[in-house]
Amino acid sequence: MNHVRHILSLILFPAIATQSVAQDRSDRFDHVLNRKGQSKITLATGIPYIGIAEYAYGISNKTTAGVVFGITPFVEGYGIRVRTILHERDNYRVYFCVPVLYYPKTQDLGGDPWWLTRPNINFEWMNDAGFRYKVGGSIVAAASHHTLFGESSNAKFAPGLWNAVHGGISLPVGPSLMFQAEASLVLKGVQVPSQWVGGPPVILVLGISYTF
Repeated sequence: MNHVRHILSLILFPAIATQSVAQDRSDRFDHVLNRKGQSKITLATGIPYIGIAEYAYGISNKTTAGVVFGITPFVEGYGIRVRTILHERDNYRVYFCVPVLYYPKTQDLGGDPWWLTRPNINFEWMNDAGFRYKVGGSIVAAASHHTLFGESSNAKFAPGLWNAVHGGISLPVGPSLMFQAEASLVLKGVQVPSQWVGGPPVILVLGISYTF
């Protein structure tokens, strides 16, 4: 009987240990979502932003909320970003993310203060080394502050609605440090517009996230 127990322990313990390591990697090597109570700082650059900074906090093991500040060559933006897991199994998950940004003033668009949101859905895979890759789609909406708050006659530009497709990767570069890259193509239906509220119809993000 002791021999049987010994053999079972040799079979089961590596499997349990591997699962524990994989879960630990999944928790730490994640630039998008935090475990409950975890904090994360992200610094990024790209198009149309010159710089982006976010502090994010894990509300639960499946939902993370953050405050965001970004600056482009023409305008500063402030806002929030919330993301939550819709489905998760093994090394695959589906999560929803929505940023809401406020721009107090811009040199374009008649100088109006305005709002932008980009609800998006992401399909993501991860290997045992912590490398993640994803694809997804989004809706991008922008409107003048005057339009949203019943002052349409004062608005200098009409609300805009676009869609986008994106892909991205992330990989660990340290015990709690993640590199991320994401590229998006902005569309108007199935056509690529020459311009949109963000300038060229491309969104690019290159960043580093630190979890603590």
